[in-house]
Amino acid sequence: MLDMRHQNNRRRSVSGRRSTSSLYRKLLEAFDLDSFLVNTAFLLKSDLAGIDAVIVYLYDDSKRQLVPVSVSGYEHRYFCEICVKKKAGLSPVAQAFIKGKVIILAGKRAVKGLAKCITTDYTNNCQIKFLLCVPMVIRGGTRIGCLLFLSNVAHPFSSRSLSIFRKIAKTLGPFVYKAETLRQSQEKKYSSLVCTLSHELRTPLTCIKGYATTLLDHNGQWKREDSYDFLKIINAEADTMKKLIDDLIDSSMIESGLLSVKKEPVLLSPIVIKAVDDARMRTAKHKFVVSIPKDLPIIEADPVRTRQVLDNLLDNALKYSPEGGLIVIQCSIGNGEVTISVADEGVGIAPEHLNRLFEKFYRVKSDLAGTGLGLPVACEIVEKQGGRIWARSTPGKGSTFYFTLPFDGTSLKQTHDGWSS
Repeated sequence: MLDMRHQNNRRRSVSGRRSTSSLYRKLLEAFDLDSFLVNTAFLLKSDLAGIDAVIVYLYDDSKRQLVPVSVSGYEHRYFCEICVKKKAGLSPVAQAFIKGKVIILAGKRAVKGLAKCITTDYTNNCQIKFLLCVPMVIRGGTRIGCLLFLSNVAHPFSSRSLSIFRKIAKTLGPFVYKAETLRQSQEKKYSSLVCTLSHELRTPLTCIKGYATTLLDHNGQWKREDSYDFLKIINAEADTMKKLIDDLIDSSMIESGLLSVKKEPVLLSPIVIKAVDDARMRTAKHKFVVSIPKDLPIIEADPVRTRQVLDNLLDNALKYSPEGGLIVIQCSIGNGEVTISVADEGVGIAPEHLNRLFEKFYRVKSDLAGTGLGLPVACEIVEKQGGRIWARSTPGKGSTFYFTLPFDGTSLKQTHDGWSS
């Protein structure tokens, strides 16, 4: 008899481990910043027999309230935010959170407990007979919220099997905490981006407005040379605004998976030379050196997008070498790919920033302008063409950015004698 009980207990234990390990795999598969928190309750409800509704609460420290972030089995709109201040008449969710203990209610007590979690007399329309609330705790003992389980069966589980719900809360806690932390971080990044864009757009717009107003003064009676200089500045600032907007559009296309490249046979030399010539027009402080081997192959690439990457790297070289200096553009061939590099003699980049340069919204702290969108867009373009992009730098001495484009080794060769300027 004792052996049989021991075997039953062992089966329950194994079953519990399988349940939580299965849930862990499903959480890993379902983890997605945009929808994970919303779908968590459905994921739990579909994985637990005998449970008719699941509500996931997260603690909002600024409000001192537990906020329902995910509901399955009932309508989300009926569940309200729950205050956790210590006072009489607390809901079972608040009690579980404050005490850090599991709360179990059955029968009429379950109905009364649920009534303290919803905004209306919705309990009159439901058949709730069992309520179980489990606090979610992460490493270090920090409570981050609660899981509320509801059942239409008075006693759907044995007291022994309730330990599975503690394991579920322990398994789910880190996932929920990570998703919420990432969400808040993303919101801060978007907020920072809006502020940055507002500032970056205001600067050229103010310049355009100022010079346009100046041209209109004195009934337009300005010397031809002065008018031409004013118009050149207006044109340059309009280009700056266009680039900011293009970066934002491309970033949105990356986010939605719509950024595309259209490959065709491409001769790189004219693209590189034209990009450098245009960059030369934007500065009087820098000297450019271009080196392209005479046997550079024709490759399959998107000429417009490749030019966009070059423009971005050249703009970075100009921006981060404000005192001027040499900018060297080189092309080389090897290992089935063409490598293009852009080197400057500017301020350089600290080692801790190099690996994050191509992250969306990431900006190296400096007094120089920028949205942190250009390099991530360049990275996406290069990788979509089967290439790689990276950077090397020495603080105070300059930076070199590299990107590659693949070729199959059978491409036609260019017939020029090489380029340098």
